[in-house]
Amino acid sequence: MRELRAQNRVCDRAREYSSRSLDGELSDFERALLETHLERCEACRAYAIELAEIVTRLRLEPLEALPHPVSLPSRRRVPAHALQGAAAVAAAAVAATAGLVGSLQSHPNQARPNVNLEALIRADDFHSQDVQLMHQIRATANAPKASLALARSGKKPT
Repeated sequence: MRELRAQNRVCDRAREYSSRSLDGELSDFERALLETHLERCEACRAYAIELAEIVTRLRLEPLEALPHPVSLPSRRRVPAHALQGAAAVAAAAVAATAGLVGSLQSHPNQARPNVNLEALIRADDFHSQDVQLMHQIRATANAPKASLALARSGKKPT
């Protein structure tokens, strides 16, 4: 089995060399390999002879004029500046994501009070501990804004 596969590869190479030989593309070494193989292999020798006859007939025929010229579609090229812009946007997105993830990891989750909003909505007592806690949370969240507003107005905090 292994000999058969090796023989097929040698025959495939010889057939390729036969075609390249007709175009004058073989080196001296490749030509010697082809001639040696064709001396021993009847199938490849018959192939080389038939191929030579076909190529000779094709080359002797006059060229035919085409009704219209053959044009190949041009390969569409993406301008380099478009790729640079896309790369810059991608790099900015990666940097923003990395910054966001880094800032989230650098500030450990602070203990936040568990506020039961449904209970607050249903409760008749608006001065309960939960409501007072909610006002404290809002006050601390708005503290920077309030101090900024005071600074702009020129008033002193009380």
